Amino acid sequence: MSCPGLLVFDESRGASAVRTPVAGLTLLDRGVRTMVRAGVDRRLVIVPEGSRTDLTALTRKLDVEIEFVTSGAAPGKLLDAEAAEPVLVVLGDYVHHHSSLTELVAGGARNHDIVVQTSKPEALAGKDGTETSVVTDEGAGLQFGPSRSGNGTPLTGAFLVSRELPIEDLSTSGSDLLGFLTTVASGRSIDLRTAPHPLWRRVSDGRSARAAKSMLFSQVTKSTRGPVSRHLNARLSIPTSKLLIETGLSPHMVTVLFVLTTGLAAVYLLATPQDYARLALAGLLWHLAAVLDRCDGEIARVKLCESKFGAWFATVTDNIAYFAFLLALIVGMQRMHPGEDFYLYLSLSALGSLVFSLGLMYRYAMQTGSGSLQKYFYAMKDMPESDKTAFQRITERFGFMLKRDFFAFGHFVLCLLDAFQLMYWLTMIGMFGHAAGVVLSKRRLTTPSHRVEAAIAPEEALAAGGEGDAR
Repeated sequence: MSCPGLLVFDESRGASAVRTPVAGLTLLDRGVRTMVRAGVDRRLVIVPEGSRTDLTALTRKLDVEIEFVTSGAAPGKLLDAEAAEPVLVVLGDYVHHHSSLTELVAGGARNHDIVVQTSKPEALAGKDGTETSVVTDEGAGLQFGPSRSGNGTPLTGAFLVSRELPIEDLSTSGSDLLGFLTTVASGRSIDLRTAPHPLWRRVSDGRSARAAKSMLFSQVTKSTRGPVSRHLNARLSIPTSKLLIETGLSPHMVTVLFVLTTGLAAVYLLATPQDYARLALAGLLWHLAAVLDRCDGEIARVKLCESKFGAWFATVTDNIAYFAFLLALIVGMQRMHPGEDFYLYLSLSALGSLVFSLGLMYRYAMQTGSGSLQKYFYAMKDMPESDKTAFQRITERFGFMLKRDFFAFGHFVLCLLDAFQLMYWLTMIGMFGHAAGVVLSKRRLTTPSHRVEAAIAPEEALAAGGEGDAR
């Protein structure tokens, strides 16, 4: 569902509020990108006089219409056209996770003139200072006021307003948004709609900006992630991402500068397994690369800069590291068993089977429009149980072992145990097993019905970095 949007910055906060930084983006950029995610295809932005309204290059490239109006100036044109859909109105100093606004837009106005999105009172528990609460009264309509922590019905700063109300006159009304709504709400149908998840923060100072940043980062780990990624890697990657996001580095640069280089450094050390210190350091760096592999995706999610190109960039750079790792295993095994051709032939056949299976997965990814090779295996979950072979059920059950987080952690442990040969054999078995799973699943997963289901299934890797989001 698409609808027009109105992003309103409070005149009393001054022009500087528009440029307030939160997790690598200004409130203006973040508000625009978040509303795009919520389905807003055209928006009017009301800013205080003297505000800088320049947007980042990525925000300007978004396929949406944006018009800026200064408080007190003539009404914007984007809301003038007659339309049936309500207007999504968002206060500019409130930071939302896009899912909360998406839920509000998807719910629609339901024949109400004004829908006010609220949170449960406990959403204010533990916060210092005041937040804005809302109440309704049959005689007075809407009433807004300050609410101390734990009291009142907190306002999330988001509204749906019927086109029957003159919302386009807000810029010339001489009052702020809450005062305007209080004025026009008398005698109107009002719905206080509690958001299922309180994913919002009001930003008024540095402390609240940090709280908003933490709220956004709390949503970067998906339930589909493996146990190592969720319970171990995330504890290291999220604090790192919080630091990196303030540097201005793009997720692509994080991939190249930190993920790929760390992985290739591990590969270089791994090729000399006779030296335990080098082997242990190789395992540590290989696991660290998997941790950093989350960072680029986390940054992309929080900065709302996902794209299909990012997914493909992640997949290609990950596979470069994987192939280099496997070549290092082969070289290391040859150094441990010089002159024994058995290991060379076994390694090359395993490598060939991996190349063949990856070719099938790349082809499937291009057919379904996904940049994630993991989608090949995730598509199995959408298949009827009667269509699955025993091998597919096993692959689905233990598919988490194919993810980089588990793969890297397992190799890290084996390196610490000085078990290079065991690591080699387990890797060879995994390569042959991976190829067998892909080949045996090919016919069922490439039918038209399964291709469609795979294309619309929840994304596992939307960014650059197999653990991340598309950019």
